[in-house]
Amino acid sequence: MIPSIRQHRNRNLDLLRILSMFMIVLLHSQTFGIFHYGLPSGIHLFTLYLFRNLAIVASNCYVLISGYFLIKKGFNHKKVAYFAFEVSLYSAIIYLIMVIFTPLTFSILDFLHWVFVLFWGNYWFATLYLVLYLLSPFLNLFLKQLSQRQFQQVLIGYFVIFSIWATFSQLPILGMNEGYSILTFILLYLIGAYFQLYPLPFKWQSGWYLFYYFNSALGLTLYFFLVNYEDWMIYYHSPFVLLATISLFLFFKETHFKKTWGSALIPFIFGIYLIHEHPLIRTLLWEEWIPVYQISQYPLMNLILLGVSGLIFISCLLLSLPLHKLSTFLFDNLKRKLN
Repeated sequence: MIPSIRQHRNRNLDLLRILSMFMIVLLHSQTFGIFHYGLPSGIHLFTLYLFRNLAIVASNCYVLISGYFLIKKGFNHKKVAYFAFEVSLYSAIIYLIMVIFTPLTFSILDFLHWVFVLFWGNYWFATLYLVLYLLSPFLNLFLKQLSQRQFQQVLIGYFVIFSIWATFSQLPILGMNEGYSILTFILLYLIGAYFQLYPLPFKWQSGWYLFYYFNSALGLTLYFFLVNYEDWMIYYHSPFVLLATISLFLFFKETHFKKTWGSALIPFIFGIYLIHEHPLIRTLLWEEWIPVYQISQYPLMNLILLGVSGLIFISCLLLSLPLHKLSTFLFDNLKRKLN
């Protein structure tokens, strides 16, 4: 591939990462906010469902992008170590800040709990992502030995079992845990890796991918609004969500934007998740700092919710700047001492 095209594509996927993080914040504003205090009715409910169905692909996009790059870049033990270090540092610092500025009492056991937060699953995404990264060398070793046809057979078989069958049967023994499972992450990794290794068998204009993505969300919204809301239809491993994820990914991958921006923000973007989704912050954020129960009463509820999500996104991004720099500084010094 021509280097300029590769760099352009990478910047496009950086944009998708940024959009995905905003959608994650929007989802949390619904899950821990509006949905927690009761649903609105009429057009407000319809729009709420539409926003949710558009944003539900966010976490999947992150993992799919990782599979797309890791199949070629391979395993980097320093990146794994830094990822775990950064998550632990953010978590511990947030705990200490809460001890200083809230009635929370310091405890050495609590402090150690937040330092080793990846072991307890408080950040479910971060824990599963770390496990996936640790498994990636073995996945790559297996996948690179396959022919394209064999890869297709593995991918189709995995999709049929752990997406279609697991979604419609909802069998607990398949271990999907409503999509919060390493099995879901592996499926997304396989899809991303396939798109990196092999060209698409068809050539569509990128707008068609966006068209399917929006219509998929609209179709689910109409079903939820007119028939019945079904949680299982928007599990992360659901074929509806996976196909929408692939469509949005391919739109960004195949679109040639005249200008791309945001790549400089990428090192700080994951910190938005680590800050606003910290359990101690989450409780205060949606129960005390943001009066979600009042927002749900306004006629422009969904527009306000978008604005609130944007404000949280920007605020956490600004907080992530010094925390990321501190994390990098401490990790580099620790690495030099160990070396």
